[in-house]
Amino acid sequence: MLGSGVADAVAPLSLALKGEQYANELWRYKNTQGPQQQYFLMGLAAVLWRFLAVHEACVAARCAVSSFQHITTVPSTSGRTNHPLRTMVADMVGVTRDRYRELLSPAPNAANLGRTVSSARYTASALWGETVLLIDDTWTTGNHAQSAAAALKAAGASCVAIVVLGRHLNGAYGDTATHVQQARMRRFSWDMCASKDHSHG
Repeated sequence: MLGSGVADAVAPLSLALKGEQYANELWRYKNTQGPQQQYFLMGLAAVLWRFLAVHEACVAARCAVSSFQHITTVPSTSGRTNHPLRTMVADMVGVTRDRYRELLSPAPNAANLGRTVSSARYTASALWGETVLLIDDTWTTGNHAQSAAAALKAAGASCVAIVVLGRHLNGAYGDTATHVQQARMRRFSWDMCASKDHSHG
């Protein structure tokens, strides 16, 4: 549907299983207020920082580029202002802070598109062959993130990769439970490469 507009690579930090801790934290960091929100925001920022410090170069290599010149986030289409994901990436995470740019805005009719993937969901600032790392919090269908990637490419980005904090899964849907069971058999390590089945250690 998007053709060459889709992202060149997609790297989820972790599975986020419905009803379990990580999915709960991804919900609470943007739907609570005050100290509770700050607690979850700081925890997720630390996870993103650690992941990118170890694996951003892997994601770039997967895209056959040396690095990402700009980093941006998928904006909300629900009217939420001052999204905590932007705060995380633009202000809190040291490896993204200096490269963060506001590149995307929801199109006026974005909310009417529902979950449909569409290159018209967002408008993007002009780019001149730069590489972009696009960060989102939760990937369910991936339609919002892929729509944002398409907008960046239409604006002139030569490469767009997506890093997502959590790949949301519902264990009661289809064969998801089998997939989750297989994933749990793998021993977790921060050093396990994001794009290849080997460790950096």
